[in-house]
Amino acid sequence: MDISKVRKKIRDLSLERYKLEGKMLSVLSRKKMLYGSVVKKYKACGKAGCKCTRGELHGPFYYLTFKVDKKTKMIFIRRYLWERAIKLNNNYKNWRKSCANISKINKKILTLFDEIEKASIVKIDTINGNNRKQ
Repeated sequence: MDISKVRKKIRDLSLERYKLEGKMLSVLSRKKMLYGSVVKKYKACGKAGCKCTRGELHGPFYYLTFKVDKKTKMIFIRRYLWERAIKLNNNYKNWRKSCANISKINKKILTLFDEIEKASIVKIDTINGNNRKQ
């Protein structure tokens, strides 16, 4: 294994992470976010003779779904708030994607450090009085 190539990979990944962190600090952290997911649903009202009984459901309706104490909650979003809710929720999704990308980069870097560690470890029987590798 060429440790200098591994070090270069670590440096490149660190630079990639630094740029992503900068984007998060300068752009994403200034945007408001809506936690959860905005979902579009169509519903049946259940009235006899209604078009929904023939499969033509009412809607679309938008809801915000999110978790509280491991339970999923769903809140109806009024029509005049749809656009704003979707935009704020997209900001949240972009934030989470960036966090996931940083985690992936960190995992790659740690894997490369493990390679360096393996290449640097010597066995005890290879050490003798005058030839110590450190």
